[in-house]
Amino acid sequence: MDREIELKFLIAPEAADQILSLLDGESDVRQLDATYFDTVDHALRKAGFGLRVRDGEGGRKQTLKSASAGGVFSRGEWETPIAGPGPDQKALAATPAAAVLNGQALQPVFTTQVERIVRLVRRGETVIEAVVDRGALIAGSRRAVVCELELELKSGSPSALFELARDVARQVPLRLSLVSKAERGYGLANAAAGPPGRRSAVRLDPAMTVEQALHAAGREALTHLCASADTLRDRPGPEGVHQLRVAVRRTRSLLKTFKPLAVDAAARSLALELKWLAGELDAARNLDVFVADVWRPASEAEPAQDLAAFGRALLGAQAQAYRRVEAALESPRQRALLLETAAWLEAGAWTTEPALDAVRHRPAAGFAGEILDHMRQVVIERGESLDEMEPEARHRLRLKGKTLRYAAEDLAGLFPEHPRRVERFIAAAKALQDALGDLNDRAARARLAREVATAHGEPEAAFAAGRLTACGDDAEALGRARKAYATLAAAKVFW
Repeated sequence: MDREIELKFLIAPEAADQILSLLDGESDVRQLDATYFDTVDHALRKAGFGLRVRDGEGGRKQTLKSASAGGVFSRGEWETPIAGPGPDQKALAATPAAAVLNGQALQPVFTTQVERIVRLVRRGETVIEAVVDRGALIAGSRRAVVCELELELKSGSPSALFELARDVARQVPLRLSLVSKAERGYGLANAAAGPPGRRSAVRLDPAMTVEQALHAAGREALTHLCASADTLRDRPGPEGVHQLRVAVRRTRSLLKTFKPLAVDAAARSLALELKWLAGELDAARNLDVFVADVWRPASEAEPAQDLAAFGRALLGAQAQAYRRVEAALESPRQRALLLETAAWLEAGAWTTEPALDAVRHRPAAGFAGEILDHMRQVVIERGESLDEMEPEARHRLRLKGKTLRYAAEDLAGLFPEHPRRVERFIAAAKALQDALGDLNDRAARARLAREVATAHGEPEAAFAAGRLTACGDDAEALGRARKAYATLAAAKVFW
């Protein structure tokens, strides 16, 4: 099995020639036509594999790729020359896919028609294969355009790979993507609108080291970040804003969970940039929730002139907030954030710093237990004074509880012995987060309504804003938070 480290970027069709002009070396042009195969119920895809038969590059080849082979951008690959035109079952029997297939028949799912231009770029002792792919994915009567830049490390330093990506990105907009052609093709075959914005569970093994666990959790965090950004860019709306906001927060939480390794300047810079992106989403998310949960139910139950005036103010503010989101997503700053997150996960100082060897190579389960113990203790100690807390202190407690919940979800795979404890602990952490969030929302909604109504300048809008946010029983909400805290404090740990 070969191990590849590869970055892929989505590019505008008109940018392809400009990118090629930035890459030194002679061009090799190839026409690559491939068909992807799977079982009727897509067993290979569900197991994290992609199987293709491709014509070109000196003959017909069968290639099986796995989702990951250790690093953030590493993938397992098994390639064999075959006679074709369909897959060679004998060659597949020597790969991990054999256990997945278990004798099931294979059938075509989709095809690719791609012109590939390849250049070998040398930077000192490092050799990087730069590839520009242009063409189409085809599934029945459906087609999707392919225009991508791939940079694959053939030998040498991973840092040089990212330096080349940065150099190109300074001249041409590059959108980092962790969605393979295979995933896009399956989406096209299933008539899906695009890659899902929701996050997949982190796959961890109790035998992993801390380094391996960070790579696995980091890949899922970055995949969620890239996919949710693409989804929101292509289909703006409340769910897209919510998913990207969650992805940003989970990535920030990952840096906190693995704080003993995230001690360099690049990690601190990432935390700040992630905070910036979250801030660009906050107004849109808060307005989406207010419109859906407060204004719309009230206006439907009791149509009134003041509510209509306030509604116009809210929709105007919402449109402005979405313009801010769009500007952030199209900005060089956001594109750089994704690239630098990838660079830190794959080639950051934590991967080579000798002083961190002991942390990197220690068993992940022991490390995770210590981290979770510390996070839990902070929440339990601070929550003891929940009744006396000011709103800002309750908000900070909520953030600590959210970080604990995210860490528990990310690291649960290291502790397979207690699935019920995992389920109960995470549910308790989420319940506390939700209860404290309700208290925070009551205060935040009143501020939001006043700001929107004031900016609109209509007295009726201001009256409606006050009327909609005046009701509510904080004592009852605080009681729910107190009960949720007690449940979490009593929950058995699973680590």
